[in-house]
Amino acid sequence: MEIKLLVLAKSDKNNGYCVVGVNRFGKFIRLVKNSEGHALAKERCNFNKMDFLTVDAIPAPLVQQKENYVLGKIIDYTKSNVQTEDLQKYTQNPEFIFLNTTPWLTEEEINSQNISFLFIEVTDLFIYENEEGKYKCDFIYNNSSYKSFSITDPKFKLRNRKISKSFIAVSLPEIPYKKYGNDLYYKFVCAVYPLKNSTKSYDVDCYKI
Repeated sequence: MEIKLLVLAKSDKNNGYCVVGVNRFGKFIRLVKNSEGHALAKERCNFNKMDFLTVDAIPAPLVQQKENYVLGKIIDYTKSNVQTEDLQKYTQNPEFIFLNTTPWLTEEEINSQNISFLFIEVTDLFIYENEEGKYKCDFIYNNSSYKSFSITDPKFKLRNRKISKSFIAVSLPEIPYKKYGNDLYYKFVCAVYPLKNSTKSYDVDCYKI
C-alpha cells in the first residue's frame, strides 16, 4: 500500500536506521526491514528528518511495536518546508513516558502497551557521554525527572549540550537488551528537535553542571 509520511525520526539502530514518520491523519508509522522489526539498511535511507516520504509498505505489527510497517520500496522523497514549531500538533501528553520514569520496561510492562512511539515536549534536556562511552540524556517531562536515557539521534550524539526546551521522540525496541542479564526493554530518545534559541554548549559534561 502507498503511504505518505513526514519523517520524524531516523536514528541509529544495529548498524542501520530506525525510521518513524507520521501520516496526514497523525498516525505514527515505523518502517522496518522485515516482519521481525529489524532496522532498515543505511543505503536505503537517503532521506532526512523532516523530509516527505512516499513509500510502498505493508502493516507488520508486533506485540512490542504495533506501529511497524515492512518497507517494500521508496517511491519518492522531497524536502519539506515544515518548521520545528509546526510539529507541536503531533505532540502527545501522557502522564509518564511509557508507564514510569525509568529508562526501561519489563516484558510484562511492554506487552501491556498499545504504542511504542511517543512524541513529546520536554525541558532541560542534557546530553552527555557516560563512563562506558554511551551517549545519554536527562530531561524533565510533566514535572518529573528522567535520567540516563540512551540517545540514538545521530545529529545529537554530542556531549555538553543543554537544551532548555525541545520536542523529542521516544521509542521502544522489539527485543530486550540482554547484556546485563535482566531482559529489560530500554527506552530510546530517537529524535531531538530543539525549539528556537534553546541550545547551549559547555566545556564540561552536562551531568556535572
